[in-house]
Amino acid sequence: MYKFFCFFALLLIGSCMDKFNIPANIENQTDNNLNAGDTSFVQVNPVWRNGYGFVKPIEISIAQDGRIFIVDSASSSIHVLNQDGERPVGFEALSNLTDEASLLINPTDVDIDKKMNVYFIDGSERVFVWNQYWNEIGIKNVSISGVFTHIETQADTFVQYGTNLWFTLLNSNEWAAKEINREENQGIIDSLINPHIFYDGSDEMNRYLDNFYNSELSTFSGLTTTYNSDNHIFVADNYGEVENQHRIIEINFQRSMLLELNNSEFVWAFRGQFGSTVKGFGTGAGTVNKPLSLDMDYQGNLYYTQEGDFFSVHMIKPNLSGDFATYTSGFQPSSDDIMSGELFKKPVDISLDNNRNIYVVDKEEMSITVFNSNGKYFKKAGLVGDSLSMLSNPVAVAIDDRGVLYVCNDGDNSIYRFKLSNSLDEDLKPED
Repeated sequence: MYKFFCFFALLLIGSCMDKFNIPANIENQTDNNLNAGDTSFVQVNPVWRNGYGFVKPIEISIAQDGRIFIVDSASSSIHVLNQDGERPVGFEALSNLTDEASLLINPTDVDIDKKMNVYFIDGSERVFVWNQYWNEIGIKNVSISGVFTHIETQADTFVQYGTNLWFTLLNSNEWAAKEINREENQGIIDSLINPHIFYDGSDEMNRYLDNFYNSELSTFSGLTTTYNSDNHIFVADNYGEVENQHRIIEINFQRSMLLELNNSEFVWAFRGQFGSTVKGFGTGAGTVNKPLSLDMDYQGNLYYTQEGDFFSVHMIKPNLSGDFATYTSGFQPSSDDIMSGELFKKPVDISLDNNRNIYVVDKEEMSITVFNSNGKYFKKAGLVGDSLSMLSNPVAVAIDDRGVLYVCNDGDNSIYRFKLSNSLDEDLKPED
């Protein structure tokens, strides 16, 4: 039994991780280029093909330590590679994914936050999570009950883990944890160590909070975490039907359990709770219409591609001056190139680099279009004149800290890598 003041000072100890060294050199050759005007994207060899175990890689994300997470829906797996193509140990739990009913999960998108939580979706109303740090360190014990004190009246209440009252008091500003009882419950520990549900739209509380929509029928098509340690994530909902339930959702973190790790650190486990509908259905700038992908920059702006009417690529920016964030369109059709429908045929994915340059994957045109942070057209990558070069049906892109592009190519189920021929970072800027 631990007094509140004893563990509370420890429970937010950072889950920092040793980073592996990024390779200094990458072998490349210049005879297969993606021409891009005065600068070309040079292919980095080798191409990561089915020898890596890929069946159908459809999405890709890069963690803060540089590791590459590749969503392979057909094999129910998320492959993890170092930047040199080697497969690190410790990520076996992301292969042959199953849910709590032992049914295979076919992941469709993945993103990793600063706490090394790996979030992924499967096209349903669910979000799953797996924590890399907990797996490396191990969980010693978990909270099973506690005594909470009402701050105003000083009345004590004993509560068991898992009850509605437990979650209410643990997340209330009116109650403080006085005692937390923990034990080595292997069943709970195993459920936390393995990939598990973080958010479920069909949960009773989430259906209550999300009462304007039929959240149980949501079909999440995109996922993004934040650049900092904010306790929320965002998903794109592509469930339309008669309600036109196309929207961007904020999912908040709710404390669910206190964990003691094997290195004596105390950390919170969280579950997801519906926060708000950030942006709903529409056909104008900054509205949502059949969203396909989602990403965020370090300023908190949200970017998404969609296949609905009029505008294929959007950016919405938060206004934090009020009691809650409101989002307005960051691009306008009359002034920003990125809103031009003539530039896209089927934009299926969007990603940002550290300079907030924007990369849009066009599956039908088989190219990647690059814009600067103001939505000004920069370059087309993937075409030589009117003929195709290298890519065939690209479906996803991610950019690492060095400016290297990683592209999921549906045409041969491979991962292609490219870099700018002049530099990897500072020269990736549009001409005035």
